[in-house]
Amino acid sequence: MCGIAGVVLRGEKVSETLLAPMAERLQHRGPDGHGFFTADGFGLVHTRLSIIDLSGGSQPILGDGGRLAIVANGEIYNYLELRDELEQGGRSFVTHSDSETILQAYAEDPGHFVERLHGMFAFALYDGKRKRLILARDRLGIKPLYYARLPDRLVFASEIKAILPLLLTTPAIAPEALSEFLHDHCSIGEQTLFRDIKRVAPGEILEVDADLNLSRRRYWSPLTLVPRQIDYAEAEAEFEVLFERVMREHVRSDVPFGLFLSGGNDSAILLAMLSRFQSQPVRTFSIGFQDAVMKDELDDAERMATLFKSQHTALRIDRDALFRRLPHSVWAADDLMRDYASLPTSALSEAAGQELKVVFSGEGGDEVFAGYRR
Repeated sequence: MCGIAGVVLRGEKVSETLLAPMAERLQHRGPDGHGFFTADGFGLVHTRLSIIDLSGGSQPILGDGGRLAIVANGEIYNYLELRDELEQGGRSFVTHSDSETILQAYAEDPGHFVERLHGMFAFALYDGKRKRLILARDRLGIKPLYYARLPDRLVFASEIKAILPLLLTTPAIAPEALSEFLHDHCSIGEQTLFRDIKRVAPGEILEVDADLNLSRRRYWSPLTLVPRQIDYAEAEAEFEVLFERVMREHVRSDVPFGLFLSGGNDSAILLAMLSRFQSQPVRTFSIGFQDAVMKDELDDAERMATLFKSQHTALRIDRDALFRRLPHSVWAADDLMRDYASLPTSALSEAAGQELKVVFSGEGGDEVFAGYRR
């Protein structure tokens, strides 16, 4: 998790002084350093959590003699394969960072570069020749990216709290977003709780020029996928190959990684796969509750940890400790969110963060494989 932010000013030059409050608001996302890029009315900010190319992957990353600059959050899982393709096409890299493949892919093919990326990402890319800023978000919107378009500026960031210092007034509440939250327990689409602050949509690219003209396009949508009629055995065989390839791409890291182990199917399957790809025991973490009426999943998680010989830590928190997480969880969520699991997850993340930067989880499995009845 890194932090990205920036601004496009109409008719004014951007200074690092203007960008500094954004970097300060995102320091928790990138404690390993920060960087700025400015060119006339364009400015970029990056706060880094170093995962790949620890010594040489600082951002912003520049290319084509400084004509291109990028700040990115997330990970490009197929960066090794994509780098080989780009180098064979004549592109020259200056780092070993996975994020540089975004910049080099854009330099080779500005129209279709995002389609070549496998991963979870949000990025901002400055093109000095075209005098444009390109904002993009991964296909499913795993990584956050917000923006506010005002008469004299466009401001963007990984979190809403980093946009606020560059707004001219306190943003008003968007009644329709609040109503949607009260009905559906979340707000979706472009609109956030704040009227002037929007989300970049999943699978979307936004382009902004020096006059703040904004264009957008969807480069991917699940509605374009065409179902195929195959039997279970064929589906199983295809999935097994795909799943193993994806897992191999996901474990590319220059730092150790762990796993949040709930005791359910999703995280147990991940533990089985991760155990294949490293010789040492996988570092696993679970959380449960003291004096709870309902049974938690710590015993199930412990059985999985024993089966796959992981190095396991089980945490138990009481009611008071859970409620003390509320202020931090509200601050971290940035937008309205009615997900009770965020409270124990924040405690679990804090514990894991004492020794790890990368942690896998089974989040998303139910959404992808229809595990919910709704």
